[in-house]
Amino acid sequence: MMPRLHIDFGRHRALGAPAGIVLLCVAGLLLLVSGERLWQVYDENDRVQAEQEAQRHRLFARSHPATVPQTPAARLAESQSLAVLRELTVPWQDLLSIVEDYPDHDVALIGIDQSPAQSQIRITAEAKNFDAMIAYLRYLQASVLLREAVLNDHIIETNVPGTPVRFQITAVWRKS
Repeated sequence: MMPRLHIDFGRHRALGAPAGIVLLCVAGLLLLVSGERLWQVYDENDRVQAEQEAQRHRLFARSHPATVPQTPAARLAESQSLAVLRELTVPWQDLLSIVEDYPDHDVALIGIDQSPAQSQIRITAEAKNFDAMIAYLRYLQASVLLREAVLNDHIIETNVPGTPVRFQITAVWRKS
C-alpha cells in the first residue's frame, strides 16, 4: 500500500526577499505620485479649455454684436431723420450759383426741383434757340459740382414769337 501523505498546513512560509518588498513599496509610491500628477494635469486641462471657450465667446460677441430689433416708431423716426439730414446737406449755395451764373444771357430759368435721396436736381428752363439750349447743357456738364447733366425733354414753341425752346435737364451733384 501506499505510504500516507502528510501535509502540514500550519507551518510558516518564508517571507519574500527584502529587495522585492522594497521594490514593491517603491512601485506603489510611484503609482500614487503619478496618479496625483495625472489628476493635476486633468484639472489644468479643464481650466485651459474653459479659458479658451471664454475667449472664443468674447471674440464671437465682439465680432457679432447683438442687435435689438427696432420698433416701427423707431424705424419711422430714423427714416425721417435721414430725410431731414439729406435735405440739410444739399449744397444749395453752390448749385444755385452754377445754375444761375451762366455767362450768356440767352437762357431763362423757370424752375429747379430737387431729389436729395438721389442727389439729383431737375432744371426747367427756356432758351432763345436750340443752340443756346445745347450750350447751356454743355456748360452744366463742364461744371465741377454737377455730373451726369442730361437733357430729358425739350419743346420748340412755334406759337411764341422768336420760337424759344423749353427744356428740362436732370443733373446729379457730387457729394463732398
